[in-house]
Amino acid sequence: MSETSRPSRLRAAVVGMGFIGPHHVDAIRRTGHADVVAVVGSDLARIRASAVALGVPRATIDLDEVLGDREIDVIHVCTPNRTHVEIATAVLAAGKHLVLEKPVATDRAGATALLAAAARSSRHAMVALTYRGYPMVRRARSIVAAGSLGELRLVHGGYLQDWLARPADYNWRVDPGIGGPSRAVGDIGTHWFDAAEFVSGVRVEAVLADLATFIPTRERSVGGATSFASGGGARERVPVTSEDVATILLRFAGGARGTALVSQVSPGRKNAFTLDLAGSERSLAWAQEEPEELRIAGFDRTEVLRRDPSAVATDPGAPAGPRAPASPGAPALPAGHPEGWGDALRDLFRPFYAAVAANEPPPRAGDAPYPTLRDGARGIEFVEAVLQSATEGRWTALVPIG
Repeated sequence: MSETSRPSRLRAAVVGMGFIGPHHVDAIRRTGHADVVAVVGSDLARIRASAVALGVPRATIDLDEVLGDREIDVIHVCTPNRTHVEIATAVLAAGKHLVLEKPVATDRAGATALLAAAARSSRHAMVALTYRGYPMVRRARSIVAAGSLGELRLVHGGYLQDWLARPADYNWRVDPGIGGPSRAVGDIGTHWFDAAEFVSGVRVEAVLADLATFIPTRERSVGGATSFASGGGARERVPVTSEDVATILLRFAGGARGTALVSQVSPGRKNAFTLDLAGSERSLAWAQEEPEELRIAGFDRTEVLRRDPSAVATDPGAPAGPRAPASPGAPALPAGHPEGWGDALRDLFRPFYAAVAANEPPPRAGDAPYPTLRDGARGIEFVEAVLQSATEGRWTALVPIG
């Protein structure tokens, strides 16, 4: 499509309508830059039902049809993990801009191949590391970068869920052939890892990990896995090799230490993502289930900062470099009007769509206003090191990809 004939709004398609796909549809619309014109799935009846429910005009099971549509500018890939590299590579080869759910791949070879495909492309490509989209996560990054904590000493926290806490709970992520060799760490631990590096501004150099599978056999519905825990009907027992829980020690560049606890089997913990940083002067803490607040503690004072757009004139978490134009979408809600996970996803997408709408070239390394595929590959480095550490029982360095 020529630049002179480009419509005022971009046109997007979403591939995959499991848990996350409909949330992408909603977030795309609320960026103010794009319309969702197609959804793609593997079952025609289900994808048509999704299209009707979401008000999307077109539903198809033919990915090639969407890849070949010159009117579509951006494609979101929200499919099971094992398909990410193949579909994302095809999206870039078709000349489309790419938004990819994490993980970018299930192994180092796949991540390497995808980074090479992105390097050959002239298109924007991002990975949906949603927690960077929270305003208070970006503000925490700004506070740390300003040196307000003093010398960084400790980064700790975790990500706890309970949706796989019982033997009858099953999901395709349990199958390493679909989800990859790591489950708890690969699925949610990578979100915590990315946020820890994003907020601290410091990279993890090495890990010492212990993994546990407390439910070695699970029950699933006969006929295949579901998006989330299985319901009724005929059941079959299947062995489980991926981890339910991970306890991880971390060493950061510069000498800081860290701990992370990751679990998908903690009863009553729905989405308990916490991040706490301690420096020589002050500590900072954020919890996803109370996302509007940051707690800043010093030797003689504890302060609770609450999200207030009027108090922050610019995005405090955006990296240095060229700024994308402001979004035409709905503004941030005023203080006292809570924003949550769906808003974070929208805000994550906004600078990506603004850059595409402005016909800007893909950003250079370190200048991206959104998480790139290289940021996603960093998660693969983390998972690989955790698995090796747990297997060999020793500290393991993160080895760069590419």
